[in-house]
Amino acid sequence: MTSRFELFGKSALKNHEFERYLISSDPNSSGPIITLDSTRAYVITLPLSYFVSKKRKGIAKRIMGKADAMPFESFRIINVQHRGGNAHCLVLIKSRAIDSNPHNIAIFDANGHNKFCSICIVDDHAHANDDTPMKVVTKAYTTISPKFNINYGSRTHNPGYCGIYGFICIITFRHYRSKTGKLWLTKWNKLLAYMSKCIDITTGSFGVQLAANVQEIIATNSIHSSAEQEISELIHACTRVTHEPSVSVVI
Repeated sequence: MTSRFELFGKSALKNHEFERYLISSDPNSSGPIITLDSTRAYVITLPLSYFVSKKRKGIAKRIMGKADAMPFESFRIINVQHRGGNAHCLVLIKSRAIDSNPHNIAIFDANGHNKFCSICIVDDHAHANDDTPMKVVTKAYTTISPKFNINYGSRTHNPGYCGIYGFICIITFRHYRSKTGKLWLTKWNKLLAYMSKCIDITTGSFGVQLAANVQEIIATNSIHSSAEQEISELIHACTRVTHEPSVSVVI
């Protein structure tokens, strides 16, 4: 039997092709992958205007922010490049269901928004252009992320599933979104609760187990639409599972 580590290594091209399929086949396609350079620092500090342009009195708003041209109920993938050629996947979603900020956008990071979030967002929209530091608003813009890290485990069990987590987020969004967006977010929060359950520190979370199953589907099903449907059925099954309350492990 092929190990998770071996299968993940062999599936790099298939994962890339599946990622392109998810972007190109989406009816609300909203732009290419966003690339962030994180080779100098693990956590990138970004102004809110990186995502949403600032409005200035008497000046027409220019489309500069990464979310400016995104229609409602759409997504963009963010590829964070770390040192040594390592990368981390985030997903930016714009939806009417997201009400934690006035711009209806939020970022999914499998590392969680409590401690290991890959970005720090500061509010330059409300800043008074003086020497006072800008307010950190990361939590308001990462509300679709788990509270704590769900992307842990030994390399044997989790060879680097952040991109697979991104697929899980996108497919959940694609299959449950509606005009109001409420259905997808309800399902997503149920799935986050499921994925946050800890098996143990070595094996990882239930999310790691789900990601491993998703990776196997992508690796063995060459028809992308069929693989997506198979993954969506797996996601649906997970949202229907109930467990006794447990505490997520902060890694």
